[in-house]
Amino acid sequence: MENNTVRISIDDISLPVVSDCNMLTATESFFHMDRIADFNVMIYVTEGVMYVTEEGRDYEISAGEMLFLKSGLRHFGRYETPRGTSWVYAHFRMLNNQNDSKENTLLPKKISFIMGSVIEEKLRKLCDYFHSGEPLKRIRKNALFYDILLEILTEQQPRNESVSDKVCSFLDTQTDRSFSKELIENRFFMSYSHLAAEFRKEKGVSMGRYHNDMRMKKACLLLRSTLMTVGEISASLGFSDMLYFSKKFHAFSGVSPTDYRKQEQRKY
Repeated sequence: MENNTVRISIDDISLPVVSDCNMLTATESFFHMDRIADFNVMIYVTEGVMYVTEEGRDYEISAGEMLFLKSGLRHFGRYETPRGTSWVYAHFRMLNNQNDSKENTLLPKKISFIMGSVIEEKLRKLCDYFHSGEPLKRIRKNALFYDILLEILTEQQPRNESVSDKVCSFLDTQTDRSFSKELIENRFFMSYSHLAAEFRKEKGVSMGRYHNDMRMKKACLLLRSTLMTVGEISASLGFSDMLYFSKKFHAFSGVSPTDYRKQEQRKY
């Protein structure tokens, strides 16, 4: 397991400050610079391989992999990085960051990306912002780099979704139609009774209740943010009877759709 003292922590209070970034290709083989920097370093290799040693530990960064080097620690090249290696780097600092805070989140030391093209596009845009002359480039580059760090943390999240999680994700896309047991069975190739029992056990509600709540939440959003009539909203959610929709909405929110819209407007 990686020693946490060599990992960089981020918080939700301040943006990282990027002091330098660029995309480079080695025209000749080289050894990574020997230094103790007062900034953190992100290295993402797009082609070839790079070798860096930090605090006595050797790292090999292949294409599609990223390494973070922590400020205040010595890093250098024990092994030679070959000609033709291409990479993106960023030097950055985390302001107002206390590494021992329980509220902070540790970045991985090294990560391999499943969706490399996504992170590469964001890194290219980061470099474009950094080297542009636009007035807001400082804010844009720091905000984009924070987004990149969040993408990295997301990449680290467990991907073992339960069947019930997958059912929720599917039902979230079905707010424009009535609930259908047959649709669920055909989608997940399992008997509805078995899925329903597992769903209720894990989520604490029935599939039908979950689906209805998602439709009503969508109705709330449309009432708040559009000029659609109640009838139009009812139809867009797959209700053939507007009165039935209004009854379901009242049971969900405690008020009629019209009264809900008036209440929300009064807040502003």
